[in-house]
Amino acid sequence: MTLNRQLCLSRNIRQGEAVTSELFEMKETPIPEPGEGEFLVKTSALGFSPAQRAYLMGEESRFHEPIEIGDVMRGRGVGEILVSKNKDYKVGDVVACSTGWQDYSVQSGDIGELLVKTLQKVDNPQQPQYLHLGILGSSAFSAYFGLLDIGKPQKGETVVVSSAAGGVGSIVCQIAKIKGCKVVGIAGGKDKCQWLKEFVGVDETIDYKNDDIDAKFKQYCPTGIDVYFDNVGGDILDLALKNIALKGRAVICGMISTEYQEPPLPGPRYYYNVIYKRARMEGFFVWDYFNQFPAAEKELIDWYKSGQLKPTEDVFKGLESAPDALQSMFDGRSCGIKIVDF
Repeated sequence: MTLNRQLCLSRNIRQGEAVTSELFEMKETPIPEPGEGEFLVKTSALGFSPAQRAYLMGEESRFHEPIEIGDVMRGRGVGEILVSKNKDYKVGDVVACSTGWQDYSVQSGDIGELLVKTLQKVDNPQQPQYLHLGILGSSAFSAYFGLLDIGKPQKGETVVVSSAAGGVGSIVCQIAKIKGCKVVGIAGGKDKCQWLKEFVGVDETIDYKNDDIDAKFKQYCPTGIDVYFDNVGGDILDLALKNIALKGRAVICGMISTEYQEPPLPGPRYYYNVIYKRARMEGFFVWDYFNQFPAAEKELIDWYKSGQLKPTEDVFKGLESAPDALQSMFDGRSCGIKIVDF
C-alpha cells in the first residue's frame, strides 16, 4: 500500500443519531514521514470506547475535546514501527497508542510533557496483535485497576457488574472469578445472559430488559452487594446503591446509559446508603495507572496463557467498518470488546 487511508469527520453527529459511515469521508494521503524523535506506525487494529461518540458532537463535552470537521477520527490502535528516528523505539517494536482511524501514523516518543500518557510499548507482544487493545489492553487495564485497586474484592464476596457482556465488564467478571468471588452479571437480553454464564463463567445473570432488577439483587445478593462495578450509571446504579452491603464499594467506570443525555438526568436517589452502610463510591481514570501497565500486562498475559482469562473480542474487518464497530457499543447487538482488525 503506497497511500494512507484516513477516515475523517465530515459532519457532527446529532442528538440521538446513530454512528454511521455517513459521518465520515475516506481520504487517501501520502504516508507521513517521521521527524527527529518520531517514528512511523502501521496500524494493525483499532479499539473502541463509548467516549469516542463525544468526539463527534462538535462541542466541548464534560471531558472530551471534539474533533474538527475534516480531521482524522481520534482512536486508539496497535501496530508495528516501520521507521524510527527515536532511539527508544526501534523498527519492529509493537506499540499501542492514539493512531486515529488510519493506516499509518507518526508518533512522538517524548511523552514526558503530556498530562495524559497513552503511548504504550508492548513488552511481550501476543498474536493476534489486537489482543493488546482487548483482554491485554486498555479495556483490560480499566477492568484490572478498577476492580482490584478501587473495588478490592475479597475471596467469597459478591461482585455485581453492569454491562457485563461489554468489553470492560466481561473482563471484570473474569478477574472477579479468578479472585474467588461470586459474580452477578447484568446484561440486556437472554442471549447475552446465556453468553455470560456459558462463556464468561459468571454465577448469576440479570436481564435488565426483562427482570425485576431490585428483586434479583435481593435474591442473588441476600447480604448486599460487596463490590458493584458500574459501566452504565442511571437506574441500575441507583438500585445497586439501594442494595449495597455494609462496607460495600461502588466502582464508577462509565455511564453509557446517561452520559449523552441533555440536560443531565438527576443523580441517584439511594446515595444515602453510602452513609448508612459506611460504603464507598469512587470513580477512576485508567490512564492515571499508566506507569503500572507493564506489571498488569504481565499478569493478564499469565491468566490468558493459563486459560483463566478468555478472549472476548468482537472483531470487525477493515478500516471502513470502524463506524459500525463504534455504533455496536450503543445498540447492544453483540458481546465483548469491539475491535477492527486490518
